[in-house]
Amino acid sequence: MNVKRLMVSASGEDTFLKKLLSNKAAIAGLVILLSLVVIALLASFLSPYAPTALVAEPYLPPSYSHPFGTDGLGRDIFSQMIHGTALSLEIGFVSAAGITILGTTVGIISGYFGSYVDEALMRIVDVLLVIPSIAFMIFVAVILGPGLESVLIVIIVFGWPPMARMIRSQTLTLREREFVESAVVSGAPKWYILGSMIFPNVISLIIANGILAVIYGVIADASLAFLGLASTKNYSWGTVLYNAQNEGAVFHGGIAWILAPGIFIALTGIAITLIARAIDDITDPRYSAVGR
Repeated sequence: MNVKRLMVSASGEDTFLKKLLSNKAAIAGLVILLSLVVIALLASFLSPYAPTALVAEPYLPPSYSHPFGTDGLGRDIFSQMIHGTALSLEIGFVSAAGITILGTTVGIISGYFGSYVDEALMRIVDVLLVIPSIAFMIFVAVILGPGLESVLIVIIVFGWPPMARMIRSQTLTLREREFVESAVVSGAPKWYILGSMIFPNVISLIIANGILAVIYGVIADASLAFLGLASTKNYSWGTVLYNAQNEGAVFHGGIAWILAPGIFIALTGIAITLIARAIDDITDPRYSAVGR
């Protein structure tokens, strides 16, 4: 099986992209996600104020001029959310890329080579899975110090093990398939088997879980930022939450201030989940059988 086979339906006519765009859940997810991306790219034009500008009285309630109100210093929370979208999505996508690359590499190598290689790699995975991730992420972030690089390192280090385990399981199954065994017997190089036979058959699993890793990165960043362990130079959704806690939003009626980051994070999670489920449905061998 190759990538082309994966992308073509059972009828041999419809492409993967056509199926994705005909899936209502995928369309909804893509619209939400693309809207957030547009907001991130056009933040300077869409934001009515600079995120750090003192524009009004502190703790103002939501209004036409300030949809989410103002913070304890009189800064517009809506503008902070607009500018925070760029950093939150950047962290989500970059960390997802790192998680996907590391998890896929370890999973395929561990599953295909087996023996002591598999044993060593899976023990590392087991250790990282057993450790309470958030607690240890906080510990590592404190050691590395607040900053974008520290956040990305921490999220990637604790995010790749679950993907590695799933890819390994699939690789173990594929290793026993006849077409792989035939290639081994014929003397095909291992790199060829991994790249041309194993990888194309786990690509759907990689894509679906790689997309889900985006929301993992966004939530992890928000958690670290909420605790004051993320970068303080730029705004993210987590930074807005941190400021809300630090400046006593609850005691000043700042419900919209608290809800705003949660809404944006929830929308991202919904979009990612819809897209990931649609991809999983489309690449499932049973897709055509159920008439989707």
